Amino acid sequence: MVFKNLSKSNSKRIVFVIFIGLSLIACGISFNLNELTRPRADRSARVADPDPDNGERIYFTARNADGETIRYTGGPGFGGMMMGSYLTCASCHGPGAQGGLHQMHMQVMQAPDIRYQALVGELEEHAEDDHDDEHLDEHAGYTLEDFKRAVVHGEHPDGEPLSDDMPRWQISDRDLEDLFEFLKSIQ
Repeated sequence: MVFKNLSKSNSKRIVFVIFIGLSLIACGISFNLNELTRPRADRSARVADPDPDNGERIYFTARNADGETIRYTGGPGFGGMMMGSYLTCASCHGPGAQGGLHQMHMQVMQAPDIRYQALVGELEEHAEDDHDDEHLDEHAGYTLEDFKRAVVHGEHPDGEPLSDDMPRWQISDRDLEDLFEFLKSIQ
């Protein structure tokens, strides 16, 4: 047997790594983890251009290009319960950001579609519900500031609170902009 000479602890680690790898493959998530978590030396030199690659890294790993973990408060009650996992955007919204229904430990959560066109549609829907054409005109699209209200403060652009299942992320403005640009790139 392959595990015969390994300690019990090491064999558990190997089984865990294999399980995670197979789980990611089953979910259709494929990426080079070393590339996603490797710090980049040129990040501090970037001044204004958004980096959708960093946004993708954040979306799938909750780590930025510098290798820093993006922390959060709140979120779904079942986050982190299985094998000490850590929430990421993809944990709830899925690999394509289309959202969906999640059920774990007798708890059900509906994660919304957060692709850019869905966010713009939601903004228009909230403005129509409020009969507030002025609010819609002032946004003329879902903005980075609208996105920040949702991700950091847990609010819709009109100030209405998001579900408590939405974690409140402690993310830098640069990383938030990169994440927003990544979501804009998903069709």
